[in-house]
Amino acid sequence: MESVFDPQIFYQWFEAARTWVMTHILVWENLVHIAVQAAVLLAVRLLGAVLGRWLRRAIQNRWGALRVRQEYLNNFIQRLLSLASQLLSILLLLFAITVVARFGYRTLLMKLVLNLSVAWVVIQLATSVILDRFWSRIVAICALALATLNIVGALDEAVALLDSIGFTVGEVKLTLLSLIKAAVILFILLRAVNWLGGQLERKLEKAPGLTPSSRLMLSKIVHITMIVLVGLIALNLVGINLTALAVFSGAIGVGIGFGLQKVVGNFISGLILLSDKSIKPGDVIELSGVYGWVKQMGGRCVSIVTRDEKEYLIPNEDLITQQVVNWSYSNRKIRIRTPIGISYNADPHRAISLIVEAARELPRILTDPEPKCLLKGFGDNSVDLELRFWIEDPQSGVANITSDVLLRVWDILKENGIEIPFPQRDVHLDVQGPLKVMHVSATDNPAGEDADEPAGADAPRP
Repeated sequence: MESVFDPQIFYQWFEAARTWVMTHILVWENLVHIAVQAAVLLAVRLLGAVLGRWLRRAIQNRWGALRVRQEYLNNFIQRLLSLASQLLSILLLLFAITVVARFGYRTLLMKLVLNLSVAWVVIQLATSVILDRFWSRIVAICALALATLNIVGALDEAVALLDSIGFTVGEVKLTLLSLIKAAVILFILLRAVNWLGGQLERKLEKAPGLTPSSRLMLSKIVHITMIVLVGLIALNLVGINLTALAVFSGAIGVGIGFGLQKVVGNFISGLILLSDKSIKPGDVIELSGVYGWVKQMGGRCVSIVTRDEKEYLIPNEDLITQQVVNWSYSNRKIRIRTPIGISYNADPHRAISLIVEAARELPRILTDPEPKCLLKGFGDNSVDLELRFWIEDPQSGVANITSDVLLRVWDILKENGIEIPFPQRDVHLDVQGPLKVMHVSATDNPAGEDADEPAGADAPRP
């Protein structure tokens, strides 16, 4: 790597600046003109600040906050109101330059401040369309720096200085100017890609012939393609020949094979899920005890929201390699089975009709297919029935509809005198021999003898 930085350039710049200051500023006549212009600038600035504050208050009292629905236009109006003092100061400065020139004083400093103020106002209004405040300030500062260099006539020298600072890597010469150009263009193109990606997603959402997974897959492919193209353009602007990237293909392949195996695996799995449409945004799935609906599908993971508003980020590879229960894969209708037990003293025919009637009363339960109740067997404590019903909104919950059904079944069976039994146990005693019952108190048994032991000769009579 060969450096192309020449420190002699800085020395020449320093000598030129020192000579200019000694010959143009540190002269009595010039100091008088500078003092007069500085006083006028200070007075103009103070008067502009007072008038600008009064004008803002008058506008706000007259028309309120002046807010509109369009976000970009609203930001522009608010920025324009905040620049009221600068705009009035520019108008006052134009008038002051004319007056000072008639009195025979120089106005170079005042014109310089005027040009800088106009450039700053224009830049502020232009960057108001950038809603992100951080990037808006960064762009405004960079644009003001370029405008300042252009106004003072030092733009060409600054460009030559930046072009002289750099280094060479092989046959590629990288300078500070080329890196700045590449960074600026990369930033602009990335912002344009994000904006175009958002516009494309909104357009695809209105396409009736595309499924949610198809829309998401198309938007992701277009977004990734545009980002790759932007990266290639930035490399080309720096001066790197794109054919030289073939040298790094082997290293990139090894890196992907070892370090990025999981990342690439999840990314490819995400594309497979989007292409085969086995899991789509809005599906209700169950995986490893996690039950919820798919909120978003990304390049690395799938976001699943449960009924408890917990959001699980499941890697795409797990959805490919593990067993997944998709409750809404082909359609959203699912059947729920609920066991119910009745007493042996009840009429099962009557109980079955009442249970079906109870299920039909709930609005979430479908009537086609209609609910059914079957006799599953004769259990130890009850006659075992099973209610089967269908719903088409599993994303609204399965446990809650099961609870509503059981509560309604409880009410209707109780109203009709049908008992829902609980487990019972029968104790059978051998009555062929004599049954002896004894009670031994603590005072009669001080030694703590077990009362269950057979009674001896000295045992008290019952």
